[in-house]
Amino acid sequence: MSIQCTKDGKVAKIHIDYPPVNALDSSKWLHLSNIINDLSEDKSVNVIAITAGGKGFCGGADKSETNKDIGSIPRLHDHLWKAARSIHVCNIPVITACHGYAFGAGVFIPAAGDFILASEDAYFAYPGINFKVIVGGTHMSRLFPLNVVRKMILTGEPLYAKEAYAYGAITSIHKTREDLHNATFELAKIISSKDRQSLLLAKKSLNSIEAIDIDAGFKSEQQLTMNIDSE
Repeated sequence: MSIQCTKDGKVAKIHIDYPPVNALDSSKWLHLSNIINDLSEDKSVNVIAITAGGKGFCGGADKSETNKDIGSIPRLHDHLWKAARSIHVCNIPVITACHGYAFGAGVFIPAAGDFILASEDAYFAYPGINFKVIVGGTHMSRLFPLNVVRKMILTGEPLYAKEAYAYGAITSIHKTREDLHNATFELAKIISSKDRQSLLLAKKSLNSIEAIDIDAGFKSEQQLTMNIDSE
């Protein structure tokens, strides 16, 4: 069980493997953030590809941590934010290969990145409304039209890969996990051949034209979630 990082030429490969569902506690979210931050500054790397083992890409936050200690919730939220932010502001492109599901906070990883490839059975879901948690909309609005995000947030219902592809959120869909990973690494190989400085400037330019402030939006969602039971 681990988050592994290897290099293949100028491609950094991160593999998430915490069976059975790849749910991450606060320490693992922080570990992912640190890996991304280090790679962002690594001049030998031009692109990051994130894959996962198990039943699905990421099952979100490991609730066993907060069930044991409710006081850990602010720390979990902070480390989730750090992981998502590290991907979003990473100097180099980040590709995610989603199979099975990106569930709950697990949606943040692909939503914060630059490319999403998915398996045919993949779906994206944020059922936080069922657990008095309302973060998620800020990052998902990078992927889907606002009316789709509203439905996902307010109903907790999933969005399947074919629907996400129709909205332009997914680069490509693949029948098997092997095909998915092969396509992911092929895309990464193409990007890795580009001039690193050009990639840095291109990503900075693309992030600057986004209509929303990701940091401010996510922090606002966190605060609203913390206020639910206090009202």
